Amino acid sequence: MHSLRKFALLCMLAAAVQAQDRRDWQSLAKLEAGDNIRLSLKGGLVEGAFQNWTPEQVTAGTTTAKREDVLKIERHRSGGTRGKHAAIGALIGFGAGFAIGAGTGGCNHEQFGPCISRGEGGAVVGAVGALIGAGVGALLPRRNWELVYSTR
Repeated sequence: MHSLRKFALLCMLAAAVQAQDRRDWQSLAKLEAGDNIRLSLKGGLVEGAFQNWTPEQVTAGTTTAKREDVLKIERHRSGGTRGKHAAIGALIGFGAGFAIGAGTGGCNHEQFGPCISRGEGGAVVGAVGALIGAGVGALLPRRNWELVYSTR
């Protein structure tokens, strides 16, 4: 029971970290010099390397923007390749396909036709699900921008 409480506390802490208020200008503290950022300003969009920030302004590349002109700041994330998405889709597809195949399979020796066991049915339908999942995963759009700050 004690370990269950620890686990629940860790889950709550993780949720609190993820739920940081992006409307707080202090969230810019997690940016590091050189991070590629995108500033959505009242006058347009600017991309560049993050330089620094103060309570009144932020500098990206050669652009310095006042805090009141900034609508949103996003940081470019690396990773999330199509291959990785395809692999995740294949795993999900295989799991779903295996569950369907194993659930609908089974032998009845009195039936006409081949006798396919639950395991064989799960493997066959799982392989088809993996192919479909890999295709869907590869086609999904990549989200490479992480929201750091927003006025909304």
